[in-house]
Amino acid sequence: MVDGRKKLIKSSVRQSIAKLMGEAEAARAAGRPERARRYAKMIMDLVRKHKVRLTEEQKRGFCRKCFTWWVPGDTVKLAFDKRHNVIRMKCAKCGYTRRL
Repeated sequence: MVDGRKKLIKSSVRQSIAKLMGEAEAARAAGRPERARRYAKMIMDLVRKHKVRLTEEQKRGFCRKCFTWWVPGDTVKLAFDKRHNVIRMKCAKCGYTRRL
């Protein structure tokens, strides 16, 4: 019974995260970066509280350090790392680097 309840809660949290991602994207497109940042912080709070994993697309949406919504060429710099054969995303605001 407890296991079924956990699955229900986690599926509900995943739906909430998906909805918040959409709201954050809409806020960013409307020119409201602070609101998009707040949505990203709310997403990370849900992830930490309920121990839910984000999908790869969701992980690439924002900076995990400063919660800035990532827009290639604007708020994130993309570079290819020849040494490790990966693409690196570097936040223009805080300098956090993520390997893809």
